[in-house]
Amino acid sequence: MQMNTLSALERYNSLCDELDFFMHEENASLRSSSSEENAHIDRKKQIVAKLHEALQGLRVAGPVKSAEHAASCEIRKRVLAKILKLLLLSRESEQLLLLIFRKWLFRTLLICAHRMVPNPVALVLLRI
Repeated sequence: MQMNTLSALERYNSLCDELDFFMHEENASLRSSSSEENAHIDRKKQIVAKLHEALQGLRVAGPVKSAEHAASCEIRKRVLAKILKLLLLSRESEQLLLLIFRKWLFRTLLICAHRMVPNPVALVLLRI
């Protein structure tokens, strides 16, 4: 079923809201060092598939009718603002993932070093 451009934009806008909610959940999870990464990956795949479908709907919807032009512009502004906000949140989550990885790598290297040469300093660092 083909939808008009305005309803396709509304659908895309609501999916951006869903993505925003998800990314805030993911970000909070990263901050608390939760281990729900598989659930987040599956959820992210679902949302990306929905966004892809919504973009396809926008492509086939055709041009906006002149009577819907003002409403269309308003929705586009909201979507653009959400996308920019999501990019910033994505950047923050990326930094949190990098920090988590660095901590994991540091800890792993300490464990390996301690196994090769037992060291009381490494034992203290491992407890941090």
